[in-house]
Amino acid sequence: MEKSFWLAVFVASLAGLSLIAVRRRFGFGWLRVAAMNVVTGGILLYALGLAEPYTHLHLPMNAATVATVGVLGVPGLAALIGLKLLVIGS
Repeated sequence: MEKSFWLAVFVASLAGLSLIAVRRRFGFGWLRVAAMNVVTGGILLYALGLAEPYTHLHLPMNAATVATVGVLGVPGLAALIGLKLLVIGS
């Protein structure tokens, strides 16, 4: 039951990421959206690290995770959480 829930979270994050990748913007409006994605994703990654004693979910703060969350934002963070729980488990 728990694995199917996290698989659904992973699929939903991939769908959100696909929508972001397919959507096209002209002008510099996309730059504001990208900056907000980076800031929101970074704050959520830091908050996830602070909540680790309660959630027992550890994502290391290394170059790969910071780059993934920085580029992909919240869908990237959801994808990292889904991958961790699917591959490694809780």
